Amino acid sequence: MSEHGSFKEYSQVAKLKSEGLSNEPIADVMDKDERTIERWNEAISEKSRLWHINLCSMIGIVIRFLQLDELWSFMSSKAQQLWVFAALDVPTRFWVVFTTGKRTHQNAKLLVGLVYWLDSGRCRLLKITTDKFAGYEKAINHYFQDRKFVYLQIVKVRVKRRLKTVKKFFVKGTEDDFPEGTQNTSFIERFNLTIRQKVSYLARKTLGFCRKAENMDQVLWINLFDYNYRQPHHSLRIRLPGQPKVQRFKKRYRPCTPAMKMGLTNAPVDWKFLFIAPVPI
Repeated sequence: MSEHGSFKEYSQVAKLKSEGLSNEPIADVMDKDERTIERWNEAISEKSRLWHINLCSMIGIVIRFLQLDELWSFMSSKAQQLWVFAALDVPTRFWVVFTTGKRTHQNAKLLVGLVYWLDSGRCRLLKITTDKFAGYEKAINHYFQDRKFVYLQIVKVRVKRRLKTVKKFFVKGTEDDFPEGTQNTSFIERFNLTIRQKVSYLARKTLGFCRKAENMDQVLWINLFDYNYRQPHHSLRIRLPGQPKVQRFKKRYRPCTPAMKMGLTNAPVDWKFLFIAPVPI
């Protein structure tokens, strides 16, 4: 059983994993042993985690508009709930960090603590929007004591799974602090849809549910690198100067990733770059 492969094989495994395939079909497509694919995924996930954390902490990221939310899933059976807590910077669409576990105040505090540790924009006003989950409010008040921020909670009331009312609670700040288009959690909810489409563990009514919490973390770190650093986002593209709006067969836009918008990279990076990039351990 071979334990080592080429950069091309590693890249193919990472792409297939980021598209939601499990180890068994990937091993079948790659004509490899399933245990080999499992070890490769573990290594790619760990390298993605180290790359992201070290790059954000060394260069520094400035978060201006933070949205927090959580996705529901389960592990082995629906009796064992598994939640994914995610943080998104709206202007750059940058997926800051995530945590997994039960829907507890402790996990919400862990997520906000990671955001606070990675954020270097202490002098800027930070806008925050979340749902009504009380764990966010306690964690934000605990960690952001030394930073100026405004905080809005969006409370959605559903009756028989249908949305009836949407209420806004300004925990800190006023309506003037949130210009038009920012009094919502729409961006993180749209991001949740993207992750549900990419990660088979999070798909609704599926047999491909997660059986171990470690597997969920691995696939999420791989998707975080793919989302932030490799895939350009249509909403972030930059119009090239001097190009008319309508012109066939001419490049009119420069592709842009969330990492480029955040100032961490100058261009989209591929999987091979991740594999050979040195990071401190």
